[in-house]
Amino acid sequence: MQHDVVLIFPYFDDGRSRQFKFPPLGIGYIASYLRRFGYKVKIIDCTFSTWEHVIAEAQKANAKVIGIYSMLSMVNNAIQMAKTLRGCCELLVAGGPMPSAYPQKFLGVFDVVVQGEGEETMVELMEYVEGRRELGDIRGIYAAGNIVKETQHSVNGGFLFTGQRPLIKNLDTLPFPARELYDNESYRRYYRSNFGYTMTSMVASRGCPFSCGFCWRPDYGRVYRVRSPSNIVDEMEEVRYRYGYERIWFADELFIANKKHTMALCKEIIERGLDVEWECLARADLIDDELAKAMRRAGCYKIIFGLESGDDRTLKLMNKQLKVEQSKRAVETIKRNGIKAGAFFILGYPGENNETMLNTIRFASSLPLDYFSMTIPYPLPGTDLYERVKHKMLTEEWEKPRNGWDHKLLFEHDFSNEKLRYGIWMAITRAKLRKKLGPLYYLLKPWEVYTEFKFRRMN
Repeated sequence: MQHDVVLIFPYFDDGRSRQFKFPPLGIGYIASYLRRFGYKVKIIDCTFSTWEHVIAEAQKANAKVIGIYSMLSMVNNAIQMAKTLRGCCELLVAGGPMPSAYPQKFLGVFDVVVQGEGEETMVELMEYVEGRRELGDIRGIYAAGNIVKETQHSVNGGFLFTGQRPLIKNLDTLPFPARELYDNESYRRYYRSNFGYTMTSMVASRGCPFSCGFCWRPDYGRVYRVRSPSNIVDEMEEVRYRYGYERIWFADELFIANKKHTMALCKEIIERGLDVEWECLARADLIDDELAKAMRRAGCYKIIFGLESGDDRTLKLMNKQLKVEQSKRAVETIKRNGIKAGAFFILGYPGENNETMLNTIRFASSLPLDYFSMTIPYPLPGTDLYERVKHKMLTEEWEKPRNGWDHKLLFEHDFSNEKLRYGIWMAITRAKLRKKLGPLYYLLKPWEVYTEFKFRRMN
């Protein structure tokens, strides 16, 4: 079957790690929006596929436009895939966080980069391919020099930028992601065999109004927009009853920004009797007993907080606008209401010292968390963190995926990789032992003193 558009998600699962995997929501939204205008769309999700199969499927589709999504860990895959597929379509398009932030890295291979939200832009690019619209009239794109010359538009720095596209104000106007184009059975099978339940993702909002120094948002920015409670629950019902997923991960950058809206959402879920469990990200200063109680009744079983540090001075350096006491209170609040607690921490933020880092290690391991992740600082261009250390950068290989254990510092730091890795090990080991030993953990006080002494002595 011939398609007008092929959208590719170039993440290949290596099969070695037991981790959460989700269908690509971004291209799911774009696919459903294109279909609203009558275009035939194929989604190729590489997660459970092979390189050879993906290339063959893309070539077989004989599409006019091929769009390839790229986030941080997918840059090399996206570029190599574009090189392989060049000549198979009339227009090769890159989209996602990385192309939005670094269009020049992609325009040597792709014809066009879509900046930010892609639904409206992709429809207009189809109209351009069909000869019904000028390329220069499409807001929110970067175009390569050879394409621009053909359309007689001026080139600046080797490519054309047509200016920012206004963000979509009313998210309720968007159709739900085209989940029927996903390989749902592979995802359900993966979750059943690894976790004992089925799970997929949704978003209830876009953007985040806060400005944490380490946070990178090249696509949706700081303009926070939220869907109506009824619209969100309509999609939750579709996910649960049409596609058979038992749990939902809300992938919003900030799920709780307005208590009144979240309370209304919980009320809508409860009134409809929706039988689905869900989890989300939240700020610690936006949760209280009333909200936690309502969220638990509505099916929320886990909240993950971006706590980042156990030291108030460091939180100020991060522009987190949060206090350690608020973090502690938030975790205790949701645990008291039967919701599991998770948290993210950063160890070794520029400006930290031994004592501030030990405060974070002690804090993370002392909280009644069901899960936490701790990493070293990761400066991405466009963030305040990057501006602070860009003169010290050792490498800018951001696209290499890393986790808390194999992270390597990308900039000259007062502390070594080994010291920061040891600190992360201390926090995780303490937390595990505290949970396992309970009251008997106090017997390990000499070990705690020794590990802190060793940490201070490391460079």
